[in-house]
Amino acid sequence: MEEPEPPESPRAAFADALTRLRRRVPDLSDEVLARRASRTALPSGRRVDVNARRLGEWLSGRSVPRDFHAVIALVRAVESAAGPAGPRSSIADWERRWRAACEDRAAAMPAPRPAATVDEVVIGRPPSDAASLRERTALSGAIDAALEDDAVREVVLTGAGGVGKSQLAAAAFHRFRQPGGVRVWVPASSRQSVFTTYARAWRVVAGGESGSGWDDETQADLFTAWLRTTTRPWLVVLDDVDDPADLRGVRPAGEHGKSMVTTRRRDAALIRPSARIVPVGTFAPEEAVDYLRSRLTADEDGTGDLRALADRLGHFPLALSQAAAFLIDTGMPLTTYRRLLDDQRQTLSDLLPATSPADEHGETVATAWQLALDRAETLAPAGSARATLELLSMLAPDGITEALLHTRAARRWIVRAGDGHAERAVLLSLRALHRLSLVTHDPSRTPASVEVHALVQRAARESVPEQLRPRLAVAAADAVEELWSATAECAYEPETQAGLYRSVEALRRTAGLDLLGDGRMHPVLRRIGPYLAGLGRDLAARDVCQELLAPARAHLGDEHRDVLYLRCRVALAAGELGDAASTRAELEHIRRDAERILGPRDPDTLTVRLHEARFRMEEGAVAAALDDFTELAGRAADGLGADHALVIDAQSHAALCRGLAGDAIGARDACAALVEVLERRYGPGHPLTLSALTDLGRWTGEAGDTRAAVDIYLRAVARLESAVGRLHRDTLIARHNLAYWRGLAGDRGLAVEEFTAAAEDAERALGADHPTTLTYRVNLNFWRGLAGEPATALTELAALQPRVDGVLGADHPRALRTRQQRAELLELSGDSAEAAALLTALLADMTRVQGGDHPRTREAAEALARCTGREAG
Repeated sequence: MEEPEPPESPRAAFADALTRLRRRVPDLSDEVLARRASRTALPSGRRVDVNARRLGEWLSGRSVPRDFHAVIALVRAVESAAGPAGPRSSIADWERRWRAACEDRAAAMPAPRPAATVDEVVIGRPPSDAASLRERTALSGAIDAALEDDAVREVVLTGAGGVGKSQLAAAAFHRFRQPGGVRVWVPASSRQSVFTTYARAWRVVAGGESGSGWDDETQADLFTAWLRTTTRPWLVVLDDVDDPADLRGVRPAGEHGKSMVTTRRRDAALIRPSARIVPVGTFAPEEAVDYLRSRLTADEDGTGDLRALADRLGHFPLALSQAAAFLIDTGMPLTTYRRLLDDQRQTLSDLLPATSPADEHGETVATAWQLALDRAETLAPAGSARATLELLSMLAPDGITEALLHTRAARRWIVRAGDGHAERAVLLSLRALHRLSLVTHDPSRTPASVEVHALVQRAARESVPEQLRPRLAVAAADAVEELWSATAECAYEPETQAGLYRSVEALRRTAGLDLLGDGRMHPVLRRIGPYLAGLGRDLAARDVCQELLAPARAHLGDEHRDVLYLRCRVALAAGELGDAASTRAELEHIRRDAERILGPRDPDTLTVRLHEARFRMEEGAVAAALDDFTELAGRAADGLGADHALVIDAQSHAALCRGLAGDAIGARDACAALVEVLERRYGPGHPLTLSALTDLGRWTGEAGDTRAAVDIYLRAVARLESAVGRLHRDTLIARHNLAYWRGLAGDRGLAVEEFTAAAEDAERALGADHPTTLTYRVNLNFWRGLAGEPATALTELAALQPRVDGVLGADHPRALRTRQQRAELLELSGDSAEAAALLTALLADMTRVQGGDHPRTREAAEALARCTGREAG
């Protein structure tokens, strides 16, 4: 009697049903059917990936689909290909068969036999140690601490390609040795490579019970299930994860082990409560120098040269490794290589070529960023990620405010097909670049900022077709100018403007003559001189404007308005550095050229007139300067409007001249009216308002109300420190003047303390020989003498006089005033004879330079009369 056949297993029944379904379309190959299934839209609208090899395994019963959606896609693809005449399948029946097959598969999974020994098992091949491997103690310590923390189940090393994530993970992998432990190194750049290594690991841990008939995916499932239940300690490293989605369902988990992921991605999918994120960046400066020193021992050129090379490569590990290999391979002198790096005509593929590869790294700097950009492009609207990186490549590598990317000019470059959803496209492109570690976007900062490594910027610039580079340069400059113009209309935004200035300097290096196209100098270049002057960096302002002047003359001609503007800025910087007389004469010459070329009412001509009048006032011709400012304010208001900054500046200087001419009450009232207007128009924190407020404090004090002057300056200092910080030149001036009026109000001890702090901060911010610093030092010692230390003060003033004369000129009002202050202290200390001798020479110089009616000249004459009278008595 024959024995009955055993009942068909659910797994076999499911495979048989799939085979019958497959027979309905015999003319289609597995490849074609798999492609059609992959293109089939499910009821939810999504699609699933089906490949021919997997389809064959399902039909043969070797495996069961992990995702039921793949079954639905296959059924619908067959029914669509077979035509309407064929029967329609019940999805519910298919789901019942599939679930039964899945349960049958799980029941059939063999448990690994217990290990006969407790020997450690190592599976996979981590990268070998790089030549001159750096320990990177801080990062290694952070990784070890995370692996030892019971609350952490996964350590994620994230950073740009080529920063050394795999080397750090390999070192931690080798350190993680435990009796009976299992360590698995998984190349994780694709989901299939994870399956392959997991399957291999399963075969090792399961021994003879591994189930050789199972496919890689099934054995991978067995391995992940084993990790959850084993009591053996384990570490699984998933190296170079390209897409976090590849880890769905295969992320290691279990109470007795840890996992480590290396990736350039920074997606939300990687952030879990039990995960510890360890950002990996470039080498520290000393690490970079040490690396080069150890690699280039035979070609040692000195630490200074190595440090300079490390700085030029931004301490980027992959670039340092490639540069060292290139120098060794070619025998090129280090100094020659540095010159080539500075030459923007050289490309990274030439300077860091594939023929001199980095040790233990399969990519070059040029390919690493391109691979990341290709992936970023899939996460943002078409072309926007690349366009955003192109724009960022023209700017400063750090401190780029996010708002710059949202300007109209930036959007035109980033979203070239229209701007209906421009803001969303910009944000998506920025986040895509951030997720791939091509940029670092920090929206938590105020303002939100973006950083890009300089080598990534250079690679991005080099990828732009040559014919498009001038357009890119102008687009970046337009974006900076648009944002700077907007911030100039608001209250102080020092951090934003500092970042914009750095980007303008970067544009000067990267764009060059492209910013002198279309018959003009790009307007953003006009920002440099006033910005540096506002910080008290007059020497830098002069040098930059002189650098711009030569190419501007060559490309635009001597009579172009931008050339006149640059000439004016050079002259102004010279004047601020002490040469008032020569500056006034040069400004008069420029003003005449401007009136002839541009016309007397042109804004650039009026601006030159303003500065010419200011330096006439500095020379002591106060009455003439007052007439100039008054006429200029009226003419500018007619052409530019009463709210224009040039009009307000002229009115402010007119008030100053009234005060210097002896009308302190008139100056005070004019300043008070101006403050009221400016607060109403611009608000209390606007630069124009704060400037007028400090002027009001001065003339309130000069009018006799020293206590009110102190109160006004206290208000001005508080606003300025909040807006721009203690070391901004405007704040330093206000702090100095507060100390001055504090002393006149009778609190000399506190005044000396405030003078001391202001002088020290001025030296820190501006330098020891800056005119502002010297002025503060002089006034500090004058008030120290008034507070009871005349001998010390006179010694210090005598030592300062030659420095003041040398920087400003012996006839400068500040130099004359320093001599006057020394005479005043001599008189107060009882040395009338010495004071009279000093005042006699001083009065002659003051009369010659400032005129006999100048307030300071009259003060000197009165002091001389007192000293002479005492001598006669």
